[in-house]
Amino acid sequence: MIITLGRQHGSNGHDIARALAKELDYRCFDKEIVDEAAENSHFSKEIFDSYDEKRVNAYIVPVPHYVGMNEGFRLNMQVATAQFDVMRSLAEKGNCIFVGRCADYILRSRDDVVRVFIMGDMPTRIKTIMKRKNISEDQAKKLIKEVDKDRSSYYRYYTDQIWGEAENYDLCIDSGRICRTGQCGGGTHRGRVGAVHRVGELSLPLLRGTGEGQDHRPVSADAGTGAL
Repeated sequence: MIITLGRQHGSNGHDIARALAKELDYRCFDKEIVDEAAENSHFSKEIFDSYDEKRVNAYIVPVPHYVGMNEGFRLNMQVATAQFDVMRSLAEKGNCIFVGRCADYILRSRDDVVRVFIMGDMPTRIKTIMKRKNISEDQAKKLIKEVDKDRSSYYRYYTDQIWGEAENYDLCIDSGRICRTGQCGGGTHRGRVGAVHRVGELSLPLLRGTGEGQDHRPVSADAGTGAL
């Protein structure tokens, strides 16, 4: 089975994906998607990193050499397509988690996919990024807004859908709220653990129930109530 995991910046989505993969004994792909796509193409890893989940604008995305607008858009499309092809190939091997990069949409034709989105309130995410990057509160807030804007634009461009909108996912979880309401007992690390268990509890029934003719409706959940 396949789990796709979208995430707001600072919501600990990457750590949740890794921990969930370990708990379920699944493979987990985040930056590995970029690495494999770069290996299979004639573009450098630097090019892939420059365009990875960035706004689709040739003059906004930094590249290691000057390109015109048409060339910039062409590169963006080629890089994204290479990543999407890698995800489709890896999904064929089963039992894995994909982090970001429109995986929920790219794999939408499969009947073994559970689509998860991890979010968090801004104050909690700011604290997470301040600690992770050793930066000020203002810098953390600015970075979060920039990264989320990039991810939202990237998602909208390649899917024509709204990033983070509940109806595009089977399960939406507020990782910060899980911790605050006692699911994890407090603390950033324990918050991640609590979120992992909550994702596992709610996604496994969906995983077992996916398939043709099965009910596959969106679920939103906080800590223990079953509804946001």
